[in-house]
Amino acid sequence: MRPVKHVPSVAGADGLDWVRRLARMSVGLRKNVFQKTFGKLADGLRWRMRHIYDQGLYRLTFVHRRRLSNTVFIGVTGSAGKTTTKDLIASILEPHLSKGRKSLGSLNWPDDMARMVLSTRKSDAYCVAEISAHGPGAVDLPVALLRPAIGVVTNIGADHFSAYKNRDAIAAEKSKLIRALPSDGVAILNADDPRVIAMQSLFAGRTVTFGLRAESMLRGTAIQSFWPDRLSLTANWNGESVHVQTQLCGTHWAPTVLAALATGVALGVPLKVAAEAVAGVEPFEGRMAPLVKDGITFIRDDWKAPLSTIEPAFDFMRQARSKRKVVLIGTISDYQGDSTRRYVEIAELALAFADCVVFVGPRASASLRAKRDPKDELRAFPSLRDASTYLTGYLRAGDLVLLKGSHKADHIQRLIVALTTDVQCWRSDCDRQQSCDTCDLLHVASGPNATEAVATGLPIDVESIPVVTHSTGAERSPVVVIGLGNPEAGRVDTPHNVGYEAVAILAQRLAQDWVTEGDMAMVVRGALQGVPVVLIKPLTPMNDIGPALVRLARHFSFDVHQCILVHDDLALPIGVVRVRLRGSDGGHRGVRSILQAFQDDQFRRVKIGVGQPKEGQLVIDYVLTPFSADQHAAVAAANQTAADRIVELIRP
Repeated sequence: MRPVKHVPSVAGADGLDWVRRLARMSVGLRKNVFQKTFGKLADGLRWRMRHIYDQGLYRLTFVHRRRLSNTVFIGVTGSAGKTTTKDLIASILEPHLSKGRKSLGSLNWPDDMARMVLSTRKSDAYCVAEISAHGPGAVDLPVALLRPAIGVVTNIGADHFSAYKNRDAIAAEKSKLIRALPSDGVAILNADDPRVIAMQSLFAGRTVTFGLRAESMLRGTAIQSFWPDRLSLTANWNGESVHVQTQLCGTHWAPTVLAALATGVALGVPLKVAAEAVAGVEPFEGRMAPLVKDGITFIRDDWKAPLSTIEPAFDFMRQARSKRKVVLIGTISDYQGDSTRRYVEIAELALAFADCVVFVGPRASASLRAKRDPKDELRAFPSLRDASTYLTGYLRAGDLVLLKGSHKADHIQRLIVALTTDVQCWRSDCDRQQSCDTCDLLHVASGPNATEAVATGLPIDVESIPVVTHSTGAERSPVVVIGLGNPEAGRVDTPHNVGYEAVAILAQRLAQDWVTEGDMAMVVRGALQGVPVVLIKPLTPMNDIGPALVRLARHFSFDVHQCILVHDDLALPIGVVRVRLRGSDGGHRGVRSILQAFQDDQFRRVKIGVGQPKEGQLVIDYVLTPFSADQHAAVAAANQTAADRIVELIRP
């Protein structure tokens, strides 16, 4: 190792220790640079090797596909129902054409398509695959690999809306399947969807239409699905009418069934034979699939949850016959506009028919705005583990429970698994596609722990939180101002503690000293503008403040309508102060803990802007690091402004 230059001539152990530390820093720095450089090279090499592998796989697939001239290849695309349509088609063709292939599960990426084509043999009469349009250009390679003779388009919805920005662009991408069909092929199109039926003009060959409209070539009538009865309908084709009984749940699956039947009759399968084949197909996992645990019936619709799929699932629940109806909502995707408004709308729809509605995930607290009555059974939990603890005490035999979520985003299936086994993995960012009950990480501890609020039952026992009668004059109930912050030493003058500082300014204006109430909080009592006030600085760390605040509510006999929360806000620039009368947590973990503990969002808030961390700086490091010298003046002014805003909210 090269000698370290510029070492101070400090004799003794201190000087030697200084040299050692500097040497370790030098080695550590070089090691870090090496790791970053090697990591980039390794990533580049892995990408190059994967690219070479994929190109070889696709070339081999193109060669093999040319040998399969006697196999009928069927491509299925659409915004919803692709997997179920594909499975139904395969079930219809199997008894009629004997041997064939279908893509596994929902595997619909180009390499999945390539492997499926490569597994197809000359003896296979058919091969049916779903084709996803997850982004612009996504259909091109799968269609080229598959070279389908039959193209099925189920519908054009909002799935992948964020990638395309409008439905016309989605339709244009999916229409590539129809454009690619040979002249002797067949297009199977949904007559009820104007964007799908318009694809008829893109193809000169034979078209078979399906739907509920009178002009549909294969038309569905007498559609009904009243749980526990499954979907049934009458299929009408060329003057023939056949009753179709399915195992599917919900009338919204009728077009999917009709699409499969239309494909069958287009390939010469008698309608009655096709209907008999459909009757034996169970719902695909995570697509309105029933599952019974401990006498509780769960309808798992948790594979994906674009906004357009919410209403059909709710329609099924409205029409279902059950003692109690419970709706569990996870992550919703592919919607336009404000997320808070969307979650509130969904909560309002669910409350209209459900006995209990539970939202789970980082946006869950937004739904609390839909609560119109304290008796409304509307709950919001940021983590699945907290929701699981609540549901374990709430659910009972005879309940019908809808699980609506996005598997890759929240793995909401674990709410069912936890009823019969000890779940240790509660993370939602593993990115795994497989079912949680078969995952090897299910019993490996990871993810957030259950909060004290849920573990002690505080959110469930809402009646234990005092309901204060507000009066006027001398008997007026006090306004409770709660400054959020971290009580640990060294947290003063940090972004996370501006709530503390703002209420401290009010305490100075009252000329009152802080009094410690046990281990719960520091408190100041007084009057502002002739209104009695209680200033509180909780002594619980910020992210766990909810349960502690519930205890304070019991101790001081106050409810949420008396409270004003004062806290930092990363979304606001330093120096900016905003007032809100209610709302979601906005990503603030302390506020999230409070909303979960009280299960109510009607806290007035004074939010103090603290700006954003620098590029590469973690949020947790930023909010717990003291403000820089050039920020002090703006922060101090904002705290004074926040104190003034609190007084304005207090003023009678």
